Amino acid sequence: MKQLIMSLAALYTLAAHAADLNLEVSVPAQKQGTVLAALFDKADAFPRGKPLQTAMAQAVDGKAVLQFTGLPEGDYAATAFLDENANQKLDANLFGLPTEPYGFSRNARNPVGPPPFADASFRLGANADTQAFELK
Repeated sequence: MKQLIMSLAALYTLAAHAADLNLEVSVPAQKQGTVLAALFDKADAFPRGKPLQTAMAQAVDGKAVLQFTGLPEGDYAATAFLDENANQKLDANLFGLPTEPYGFSRNARNPVGPPPFADASFRLGANADTQAFELK
């Protein structure tokens, strides 16, 4: 019984420190489709490894809002792209360059590939947060 009470107390503590995150992603004018996003909490996984959570939302009036729930405090980075042809992947040309709009949290960019986690990361506290960035 004591162990059950300790387990429940630990779960309550974790739940009390969980926060929700909304990503407000701006989509280029005249573009339509579904925005797919991935949230990362580890630098070694960002941006091509296994994400912590994923989400998708339809772009409406140049914006999509994606929700991630139950996140502990910590550093996170997000990626997103506009899936214009509904194939659920970021399309690329013969040189491997994306042909659909994409972006990273904090509007991080790198001229020779994806930005490092440190450039795209943000701190999520115990309360709900909203991060905004745009797809280009």
